[in-house]
Amino acid sequence: MRWRPFLLALPVAAGCALTPISPLAEPPTISARIRDDGGVQLAVEQARTAFLAGQRFDRLDVTVLLAAPAGLWLRGSVGGDRPWYPASCVKLGFAIAATHWCAARSQGPDCLDEAVRPMLEVSDNVATGVVVDAITGATNGPVEGADLEAWLGRRLYTEDLLKSHGLLGGQRLANKTYPTNSGEMPQDLEKLALERHGRNSMTADGSALLMLALVSGEFGPAATDYLRGRLRRPRISPESAMGGGFPEGTVFESKYGSAYDTLAEIAHAELPDGRRLIVAAYSNGRDPDGPDDQDPSALAGFSRLLLERLDASRAGQ
Repeated sequence: MRWRPFLLALPVAAGCALTPISPLAEPPTISARIRDDGGVQLAVEQARTAFLAGQRFDRLDVTVLLAAPAGLWLRGSVGGDRPWYPASCVKLGFAIAATHWCAARSQGPDCLDEAVRPMLEVSDNVATGVVVDAITGATNGPVEGADLEAWLGRRLYTEDLLKSHGLLGGQRLANKTYPTNSGEMPQDLEKLALERHGRNSMTADGSALLMLALVSGEFGPAATDYLRGRLRRPRISPESAMGGGFPEGTVFESKYGSAYDTLAEIAHAELPDGRRLIVAAYSNGRDPDGPDDQDPSALAGFSRLLLERLDASRAGQ
């Protein structure tokens, strides 16, 4: 089931910004395994420039992590720190938080599978709302009479989890994607949360790091196995923007997002030759005035060029 999400863009009222849950700095994490690499950087830059030259859209921020010996990952990035409305890419964070919620109750990582599966496999917004309600314990309701600060604090469950692992980095992963189980658009407490905390926001750097944490077992081996299974899909799929650019035989795991002008994907790929890479890409490749269902494969050309440039870089070493 596919949905066209609703985004309510509202200014933050003066003095209404949320107080951070904790003033403590994020602890060092899996990011220590990442090294900036000139060869990967050049491949990303060249692939991006060549790809955008033939497109109707003009924005593409991307971060690439290439697995290297000794557990290291080599990084190249263009615009990786710029925030984007992530559309359904935010559901990767919600899914990780769902497995943590299950573990905290001494249950298997799939204890919310009835909702997590459609949230990840077909990006179902209603299922996403069910997940958010479950893990936060903060269902929507009227503002009057509510303990607003306590409700908002519970809605930050996913952000608090990522922050505790050093993975938040200024991103926002709190709001449902609409229409959802609580309505066609934000209302009541959910509307106020959007006003106070701001809309969801992710970066290519933060997204790539989140996927690396997941596939590296940061949240436990059971959660890794479960979520990688739910994220695995055919290369060419209605739920992938980049998969078509990878070679046949690639093991492809991703979360795709498409809403308004955002076309994005966070992908982990194991190539037939054994190489592994993570690609997080955010673009304005979706036509906001077009139909709800658009060709999702508009970034496949970039991933194809990226692999070509990475191959050329490896051959030149």
